[in-house]
Amino acid sequence: MHLHFMTEDPSGEKLVECIAQKLFALQPSFTYEIKGYHGLGGFTRKNTIKETRTGKLLNDLATVLDGLNKKYAGVPNYPFAVIVVVDNDDRDTEQFREELEAVAKGKNISIDHAFCIAVEEMEAWLLGDKNAVKAAYPHAKTDVLNDYEQDSICGTWEVLANAIYQGGMKKLKKESHHEIGNLKCEWAEKIGEHMEIEQNESPSFQFFISEFRKRIEAVA
Repeated sequence: MHLHFMTEDPSGEKLVECIAQKLFALQPSFTYEIKGYHGLGGFTRKNTIKETRTGKLLNDLATVLDGLNKKYAGVPNYPFAVIVVVDNDDRDTEQFREELEAVAKGKNISIDHAFCIAVEEMEAWLLGDKNAVKAAYPHAKTDVLNDYEQDSICGTWEVLANAIYQGGMKKLKKESHHEIGNLKCEWAEKIGEHMEIEQNESPSFQFFISEFRKRIEAVA
């Protein structure tokens, strides 16, 4: 089976890569690719070239799904699935999922696909394994980690920054957007390497893992 992952930013790409390596270690017949976009963007209205060539995930979603569907739908003996990974931010999760499904339905997508939503942000999945955070960053502030309510709408990446970045968010806000993006990638990669999938306390992370396993079991 081949899995095509779409993530809204490079840090998400790094984390999905770590997880894929762990889950597919004993599945040599599986292949995958991960496309990290440059932000979430927004749903398109007319699906014009101007709307869809932005490098933003939601802007490009309909076009990309349509292209993959035309390429892989009906190909015999080639199991294929698309897994889209996005942040919830402050949206209602189920309504957001319905909106994502509506894009697929509107394009008559028949290939296997799933929408996995990190609540509130991808950093919630990192905070779901406090032991991994401490293993990657031994100086991490235990009180900040313990005060975090899993998958809550609270400014998740800021919580992680306060736990592991020297000077916390107050100092980090002085850095450039580019530097913050680089740090998010570093956090995803370093913490992701230590994550124990079964022990992660994030419900939205476990939903993501369940979508992985459905595909593994389907072709086992």
